[in-house]
Amino acid sequence: MTLFAFLKKKAVSAGVVGVSLSETGAAVARVQRYPEQKPVLHQCKFTAQDDLAAQAKEMKLDEDSAAMVMPMGEFSLQMLEAPQVEASEMQAAVRWKIKDMLDYDLGQAVVDVFEIPGLKEQGRTPQVYAVFAHQDKVRSQVEYAESAGLQLEYVDIPELVQRNIASLLAEDEKGVALLRFNARSGLITLTQQGNLYLARSLDIGFESLSGLNATQASVEDSGLSMEPDFGGGLQHELDSVVLEIQRSLDYYESHFGKPPISNLVIAPIEEEIVGLDEHIKTSLGLNVRMLDLNDVLQPYEPISREQQARCFYAIGAALREV
Repeated sequence: MTLFAFLKKKAVSAGVVGVSLSETGAAVARVQRYPEQKPVLHQCKFTAQDDLAAQAKEMKLDEDSAAMVMPMGEFSLQMLEAPQVEASEMQAAVRWKIKDMLDYDLGQAVVDVFEIPGLKEQGRTPQVYAVFAHQDKVRSQVEYAESAGLQLEYVDIPELVQRNIASLLAEDEKGVALLRFNARSGLITLTQQGNLYLARSLDIGFESLSGLNATQASVEDSGLSMEPDFGGGLQHELDSVVLEIQRSLDYYESHFGKPPISNLVIAPIEEEIVGLDEHIKTSLGLNVRMLDLNDVLQPYEPISREQQARCFYAIGAALREV
């Protein structure tokens, strides 16, 4: 089994099963790639965690390789100056470099590394991302998948499965920011041409932004043409999101020497947040749109916004090129 195997990029014709867990259940998706066409989403399901084995059997998911997404907080992702060693020695060198970052013994760490491209060619210090987790955290993901009868081959992280989805967007050619909200957290990724440059987590989720809906409805019911007054608490949440986006865009441009990103795409959200895209657009002057995965995939049948949101990371994991 290959764990944290993020670097392999080979054409694949067999399907890949992606699985992600949340507090409310388990999402599973099966995607198959074909040359010169959109990836085909054969299956997409959200179920109780205890029901995954039954669903996997019913959906015949044991016939393909599976990729499991580690939950946020179960691993660390750190940007590091690349050790001056041969590529074959990079992973071992990074292991020693992260030693002082761990609160457990280095021998208990599962570590992988992937390069941030183009820095050396620009005369900048080469850097890499190190991904590491306690072996028990990884083992629990492995045991869960195998108990459900899945052929687990890969353990992924949200930042990279979100990158997989971003790579399907037309905006990714020049660079795109993709913003994703879970219930109580969020994630911004900045990518270009399928490469992840920056990922920033948020401690704000769609639950804390849901007040936008009531505020917008109040303005519409008034019949007046006016800007909604979000109130102090909600305005603070919105301002925090906007600030994190701006900081990410600024860092991307200055640290990596990249042209400014002018496009932000918001991933499907379980609970629609009316006016969120317009607020960000007005605040930052970006081109902002909501993502519909039906436009970038070939689904077996149209998938609802709620289904897209719940299965987002599972779909991203199933999109990996192995």
